[in-house]
Amino acid sequence: MNFLSLIAIGSLSVLSVSALAAGDQKINCKTTSSQTPYYYGWASCFASGKLLQEYVSRSSTQWYTIEETEFDGIDWTTYRCSTTLTQQGYDTHTRESCEYTPKAQITSHLVESHYDRRTDTTYYEAGVIVADFTYSDRDGQVQKVEKWVNGVSTTRGHVDITSRSTVKLRVTDNDGHVTETSMTLSPPMIEQCRRGGMLILCGDDFH
Repeated sequence: MNFLSLIAIGSLSVLSVSALAAGDQKINCKTTSSQTPYYYGWASCFASGKLLQEYVSRSSTQWYTIEETEFDGIDWTTYRCSTTLTQQGYDTHTRESCEYTPKAQITSHLVESHYDRRTDTTYYEAGVIVADFTYSDRDGQVQKVEKWVNGVSTTRGHVDITSRSTVKLRVTDNDGHVTETSMTLSPPMIEQCRRGGMLILCGDDFH
């Protein structure tokens, strides 16, 4: 295997899309509690002179209707009456409310130069890799976005990296929360290829 192939093998991992995300973290969380009543106990009332009784283990309302159907040998008769449940309990519910830091993400990908349909091979340019900046805020709005390449400010949504560089992204949301992330990128030294979903060496080695 020649020296060029060794270089290519060492740089194949560059082809995979890489991503570095930060933020979107809970902060300033508060827990609140609330109680919901429920009713239970023996319910009894009269319907057409007939005493109806039923034990109720749980009801969302205090007013409860008892219904009972009987067969007297000739007809079916339904008895129905309503009463109130005298015993009361409570369910406790807790709820967490939080603020979130903004999300800042840097992703990178290679630049596709062309696709060879005959061999199902996609070729990627050497000497360049693209850094993309994305950001969002789960519970509000992004108010300020700052981006740098090797310490130099940029306003572009993506930048072409042609030499080993460090890119940085800082995001501030409407609550004043700040998230910062950075990534160091090195463009591939030689052309790279993907065939059938797999990274391969370009050239004659795989023919």
